[in-house]
Amino acid sequence: MFKRGITFALAFVFSAALLFAHGNATHIIGTVTAVDANHVTVKTQDGKTETVTLEKGTKYQSGSNAPGTVADLKVGVRVVIDAKMDEKKKEYTAEEVRIGTATASKSDAKTKSTTAADTHAGHK
Repeated sequence: MFKRGITFALAFVFSAALLFAHGNATHIIGTVTAVDANHVTVKTQDGKTETVTLEKGTKYQSGSNAPGTVADLKVGVRVVIDAKMDEKKKEYTAEEVRIGTATASKSDAKTKSTTAADTHAGHK
């Protein structure tokens, strides 16, 4: 009985950790339309444009889970950004940027490529 109680408690703790893994981060998913050393502008899936501040502490991840850099951000690249709203500045600040592949051209529309949005589809 004691072992069951311990097992249940551990399962509960691990489940809670998974649920809160991203805390209160907002997921911005879309295509980069502009980028500079301090900001990236993304056209989201619903057509909105979001500008996100990039900081020294921002983490970057390339398409195959390899470490990336801000230099990997280019216009046309698909991204998933975990960001927090800075209430004073009223703008998002990126915590992590996952960089996918460039947007499919019309000729490639029939083939499906794996993007950062596809690999992060479970988080909304």
